[in-house]
Amino acid sequence: MNDKIKTALSSEKSMTVINLLFLLSLFIRNRGIIFIAYIAWIVFLICFIKKTSSRAVRAVNGIFLIFAAAMIVINLYSMISYR
Repeated sequence: MNDKIKTALSSEKSMTVINLLFLLSLFIRNRGIIFIAYIAWIVFLICFIKKTSSRAVRAVNGIFLIFAAAMIVINLYSMISYR
């Protein structure tokens, strides 16, 4: 089971699904889908960071990871403050 998840996350299709989630979040104005997209991207980045051996790629993906986490916090704040 764990190997299936690792294989699925390391495939090219997983990034396609994540991109599709971000595209859907543009068309569907439900806040929940953007959280799902960012969480999926964070999981993908964590798996990619563990898999790669290059320090530069790890650093860039770490920056993307921080950006995704910050975007989740910003979206949560905006969702709470506008209600």
